[in-house]
Amino acid sequence: MHARVKICLFSVVLMLFSIYGTSQEPPAKTKYPSIGLVLQGGGALGLAHVGVITWMEEHHIPINYIAGTSMGGLVGGVYATGHNAVEMRQIVDGIPWDQVMAGLTPFDDLAFRRKEDARDYPNSLEFGLRKGVQFPEGFNSGQQVSLVLDKIAAPYSEVKSFNDLPTPFACVATDLVTEKPKVFRSGSLSLALRSTMSLPGIFTPVRTKDAIYADGGLLNNIPVNVAKEMGADLTVAIHLAEAPMLPNANLSTFSVLGQSLSVMISANELQNMENADILVSVPVQKWGALSFDDAAAIIKAGYDAAEAKSKVLLTLRVDDATWNQYLADRASRRLQDPVPMFVAVDGVNADLSRRVQEQMAGLIGKPLDSDQLDQAIMRLKGFGRFSVLSYSYEERNGQQGLLIKTEENSYGPPIVRPLLLIDGSSLKNVTLDMGARITFLDFGGFRSEWRTDFILFSDYGLNSEYYHPVTPFSHWFIAPRVLADNNPLYIYDNNQLTTTYRRTTLGGGLDAGYQFGNTGELRVGYEGGWQNFARQIGNANELPNFSGGYGDSRVQYRLDRLDDPVIPFSGQSFQGDFYWYNASPEAPKPYPVVEGNGQIHYRLNEPSSVFLEGSAGTTFNYETGIPQFSLGGSRELVAYGTNELLMDKYFLFQLGYIRQLAKLPPLLGSGIYFLGVYEAAQVYGAPHTMVNKASGFPTDAAAGLVVNTIFGPVEAAYAYGDTGHHKFFFRVGRLF
Repeated sequence: MHARVKICLFSVVLMLFSIYGTSQEPPAKTKYPSIGLVLQGGGALGLAHVGVITWMEEHHIPINYIAGTSMGGLVGGVYATGHNAVEMRQIVDGIPWDQVMAGLTPFDDLAFRRKEDARDYPNSLEFGLRKGVQFPEGFNSGQQVSLVLDKIAAPYSEVKSFNDLPTPFACVATDLVTEKPKVFRSGSLSLALRSTMSLPGIFTPVRTKDAIYADGGLLNNIPVNVAKEMGADLTVAIHLAEAPMLPNANLSTFSVLGQSLSVMISANELQNMENADILVSVPVQKWGALSFDDAAAIIKAGYDAAEAKSKVLLTLRVDDATWNQYLADRASRRLQDPVPMFVAVDGVNADLSRRVQEQMAGLIGKPLDSDQLDQAIMRLKGFGRFSVLSYSYEERNGQQGLLIKTEENSYGPPIVRPLLLIDGSSLKNVTLDMGARITFLDFGGFRSEWRTDFILFSDYGLNSEYYHPVTPFSHWFIAPRVLADNNPLYIYDNNQLTTTYRRTTLGGGLDAGYQFGNTGELRVGYEGGWQNFARQIGNANELPNFSGGYGDSRVQYRLDRLDDPVIPFSGQSFQGDFYWYNASPEAPKPYPVVEGNGQIHYRLNEPSSVFLEGSAGTTFNYETGIPQFSLGGSRELVAYGTNELLMDKYFLFQLGYIRQLAKLPPLLGSGIYFLGVYEAAQVYGAPHTMVNKASGFPTDAAAGLVVNTIFGPVEAAYAYGDTGHHKFFFRVGRLF
């Protein structure tokens, strides 16, 4: 009996021990599926992905792999490099989308001679003659995009595989050579991101030794298959649901092209959408691919779409411990910019390489200031010879340094900038001029230029100048030039054309000068030749005919600190000219001519600014034969007819207001503006130099609309002045 009790007690103990031991054993670790997030391309619509990622972070849903195309590739690349949702939003908000999409180098960053090009030829068109007539490969070289991408990718310059990023990443481009999709999972992250975003016809394609890459959306816009190949157990695809085209839609060349691309892209989206394990559809019908101004609303639409799919998505949520481990793993793989100890340049000759290194010298030996680096790169872009400059880090001899990679324009030099000028200051005598500027760079030496202008129709002219720095890096220069032109001089009386003269000039000159960086230039020189001035039609008593040789010494100073060549909102400019004519066919003795013009533009707020402009000229009461200055037309005292006021001394003041009313798509221009101006002048001269109905103190006011297109500004306005002067006028071309 006693033995039986012992056996029973021992059995109970064993049973209790077994129960106790089982209850203390840790539970088996839960296996979470690896999640692959797939982001569709779609221009500005792709910003919705930021909202989706924000929602997933807030609800502790890890992203183990990320694959994207085009804008989906950009957003995915930002996240893959370790940035969280808040940082992604800060990056998006800090991108100047208008500049990025327009692709224009800011006027402030242009070299002085390129500023001259932009002001003399106020349009966004240019082409090259390197191998016959050759146009750029895209409207936008992608320089501003490259700066954004390099800032994101540079810390990972030496990461060989995208699997080693904080989040494994892949993006898709289209190889135009093989006609197949290219999946980037290694190599240069910046190049991969540039390639996936290179929309054909918009951005210049990305060239490598063996390939030409364009936007990946052409062949795989929702790369679900790529995420699966990376190892994702479960894929979450983000679809951007755009508005369908209606049968009665208004179409343009651009909309037909855009819709045709959309049809082609939609065909490759369907299969991947069907293969996704979870599909989140974001309604973005209210916006278009260029709606970057609505970034906040588009991001919110992505967030709301994820919330609408929360019942399914929340099944992917992990516990706090797993989430914190996920964040720690991402943070441990995140890299920071190293301190660059040298600057190396790839892709250019020795002189140009030295120029790039000098521009970057201030970045060596201190923590990288990305804004300073961007500024230095844009100044280099402002030379006018590079298509794209990009940067990365490279290790040499145990030190980290900046590698500046350059791509020169494929279509030039020589570079051609076309010109169209239409002056409708008199609706009964509209003038038309067409021409171009042809520039050869490094002609006869580094930084030397041969620049030729020609113009036809109302004006006829050929002007050619050879600009040659004294040394390759000197501010001092010499500039011989030749000219041949034939220009009209219209005489009006109360906006009625009375007489037309034409002036023919054949001559040349030689200048020596100094350039003050990219803001100013001083020239001293001599010019001379032969002139003929003769009446074609009208009153023979207006001005005398003459013909003969001329010669003058001149001093010219120009300052340009405006922010835009066409419609400036801030900055200053000044031009002053002094001439001493020692020989002239219309004057019996030598005489001086001095004229100056200054502008100050002040920005009131983002869409509007005011400006003050002043001009003055004098011959110091010397006898000149014919008046040297004129007012009236479409730029100065616009209520008066062209050259209606002729004089040897004058002052003119203009007070104006500019306001942007609307933006244009970047591929069409910058915007639509209201322009208003009040003008007041004081004119001096002999009685015969002014018509009877003109005032010695003329004033007027004008108001109109300006549409700044890629072909140049177009203005239509109405002006009302004193002594009964008033008119409607228009012009295409230069405004200021």
